[in-house]
Amino acid sequence: MQKLLKRTSQVQKQAARRQRITRSKNASDTRKLQHNQLKVHNQAKREVYVSARQAQREDWNLGPLAPRRDVGDNAETYGTVPIRLVESVEKMDGKWKNWGIREGDRVCVVGQKERDKGKIGVVREVREKAESCKVRGINMISIATPEYMKTSSQPQAPVQITEAPLPLSSVRLVTPITDPSTGHKRDVIVNEITLEKGRRYIANYINPLSSQRHFIPWPDKEKPEFQDNDDDTLRIDVEQETWVPTLLRAPMPSGVIDELRNKYSKYGSESEREGRGVEVGWWDAKGHVDAGPRTEPAEKDGGERGRGGE
Repeated sequence: MQKLLKRTSQVQKQAARRQRITRSKNASDTRKLQHNQLKVHNQAKREVYVSARQAQREDWNLGPLAPRRDVGDNAETYGTVPIRLVESVEKMDGKWKNWGIREGDRVCVVGQKERDKGKIGVVREVREKAESCKVRGINMISIATPEYMKTSSQPQAPVQITEAPLPLSSVRLVTPITDPSTGHKRDVIVNEITLEKGRRYIANYINPLSSQRHFIPWPDKEKPEFQDNDDDTLRIDVEQETWVPTLLRAPMPSGVIDELRNKYSKYGSESEREGRGVEVGWWDAKGHVDAGPRTEPAEKDGGERGRGGE
């Protein structure tokens, strides 16, 4: 018995070790894939920046003799950013940080390398896995319209202006706080947010008016705006009653009822089988119908009942 327990323990340890090795290998492969994607993304972005700097330097040195670059295929899209370089790379290992920022929050750009530093806007989109967000009207760039959008039925402009994503580490939440000295509310920039049980608070701050932590409410979700079209169903047609319940006819055709409930089922009652034209009889152990009279078996109670009055 001891040998059996020892062997079982060894097998369990070996299985756990194999699982740890497999998880470690999968995590390593995921990190390598993410690193390669980030490397390719940054390399393509660097090539665009280097070529733009070279063209700028050449235009400055040559002056009026500088070649025209807005010709040919780049006549309409010269100076735009490729759309593949706009989106940030997502983290595939699942180790992204929850910054406590949602769509509809007011944020301020505080990043040192951001051109719109100090501006305040409303968050339009948050990508938690990439730890980035898009702020309405901030960090605007011009992108070339992709080919798959040009072939659609609606005509698209060759150049579109949109918001480029900002790292969540470069923005800070803006929330109103009541000033204890004046009693008026003023906007403050929250440096750090504490998340606890689905709520968010200002870290390391106690409200002097209530002697409690300052609670930051979540933003309200924007209601979608619906646009009426010519082929929409009118409201009067939707609210019109087209079916009135009655006892004079069945709520649905008999064929539909037969599809929903098998009329040959042995679990149906006799009245149901008679109404559906099924031969009424008794069902034996094999599921066959016996139309003959059924004789009730004699009840046995201690071997005395069922003998005809005895």
